[in-house]
Amino acid sequence: MAIAATGALTVRAASSEVVPEGTNVRDVRGGLRGRVVRVFGPVARPYLSVRPRATPTPAEAVALLGATVVRE
Repeated sequence: MAIAATGALTVRAASSEVVPEGTNVRDVRGGLRGRVVRVFGPVARPYLSVRPRATPTPAEAVALLGATVVRE
């Protein structure tokens, strides 16, 4: 959904299923994108703050907006 100035990714959960902090997050091709560091927002569909493995370049950041990621 968004990329913070620190490089952290804000992701919206697909459901109310609990995603624990520390969970790895991958893109749809299986590449490791980062790790959940914070869960916040509404219980029905929370937001996740994901610390990426590396700060995305501007081009990577644009490609990530609207992309689907999955948890391990």
